Amino acid sequence: MKTLCASFEIVTPMFLGGSDQQTARLRSSSLKGALRFWWRALNWSHHAAQHPGDEVAALRALHHQESVLFGRSASDDQGGQGRFLMQVVDRTRAAVDQPFETSFDNGILYLLGMGLGSFSGGNHCIRKALDARPGNHFELRLIFHPQADARQISSVIDAVKAFGLLGALGSRARHGMGSVRLTSMNSAGLGLPTWTAPDSLVSYGQALTELLAPARTATGLPPLSAFSTNARIDLSRHDKEANTLLASIGREQQAWRSYGKDGLVNGKDSERNFADDHDLVREVANGRAASRAPRRAVFGLPHNYFFSSDKAKVDVNVILPGQEEGRRASPLLLHVHRVGDRHVAVHILLKARFLPAQASVQIKPGRGRPQSVSLEPDWRVLTDFLDRFKQNPDWTSL
Repeated sequence: MKTLCASFEIVTPMFLGGSDQQTARLRSSSLKGALRFWWRALNWSHHAAQHPGDEVAALRALHHQESVLFGRSASDDQGGQGRFLMQVVDRTRAAVDQPFETSFDNGILYLLGMGLGSFSGGNHCIRKALDARPGNHFELRLIFHPQADARQISSVIDAVKAFGLLGALGSRARHGMGSVRLTSMNSAGLGLPTWTAPDSLVSYGQALTELLAPARTATGLPPLSAFSTNARIDLSRHDKEANTLLASIGREQQAWRSYGKDGLVNGKDSERNFADDHDLVREVANGRAASRAPRRAVFGLPHNYFFSSDKAKVDVNVILPGQEEGRRASPLLLHVHRVGDRHVAVHILLKARFLPAQASVQIKPGRGRPQSVSLEPDWRVLTDFLDRFKQNPDWTSL
């Protein structure tokens, strides 16, 4: 029997919603979904190379291989089991109400968003989370089917590594919450050496470089979130404490993105890097036509505005074919990784085609009719934000 066993620790609070949104527990479906994401991100380059100049064929091959490996839904005409069985051993402790305790900085609240946090009565979480206490971990066991070939097994193992070096689970996983760390990996019947976690920032960077090198060969913008020559990975900042690191990254992002109130953001003068976005949406709220989408929409959609002066609201949404409203997840991911006694903030920018050709962007004021506008993603909004961290002596680009 060919098996792979991997252990993960929880590095930052993990908000995994139960049926009532007030519990938090690991589910095998969540883990399989995460592995699928990283498998696709790693394997797009391979299929693009197999079908040069034919993106449609490459996508079909990618999705076919994914369904063979991970299985198809029962509703699919070709539904069936994948090439491995997955077992999750949950060794996490009971979820807690306030995982950040006394270190609940405004920067953390900003990363949480209003769906997970609130400032009313003092910064606090409004949902339970699996916290990042020592010993809070889980184990993943994969049992490969005899039909799984060497390349299929290797690609799944690489997805496990990517998840354990860059991934997260739960709500706001792209904003640093629910970050995980692969601590060990061993196998039976696969002839693989025992894998141990990188114990220094240098070895962590080397592990990522080696893992991602084959995936960072495709040129152009992928049609999905995947590694390519346009991907960017930054080790942006280090800190001894994960919560302190999250707070500093959150404050940095808030300073970059926010227009501020009364000229201030977190008690400092507002940078107003996107005053044109503010003015554009303010005009829409006042009943005027919009010429484009806000530049900050490249951080992800929906992208909402609220003007405290008169309580006006404006929503910027993506409209997908056959749907009223959809989502475009942020192409910028934040992961927090523990290496030795330090924590490092890892930013992963997966540049890709921002929206399908059939999608449209809609600006919808609280009063008045929605408007369809164009969106040409300005990647400098994200790359200039990442460049802010270059002033740190511990900044590294991979």
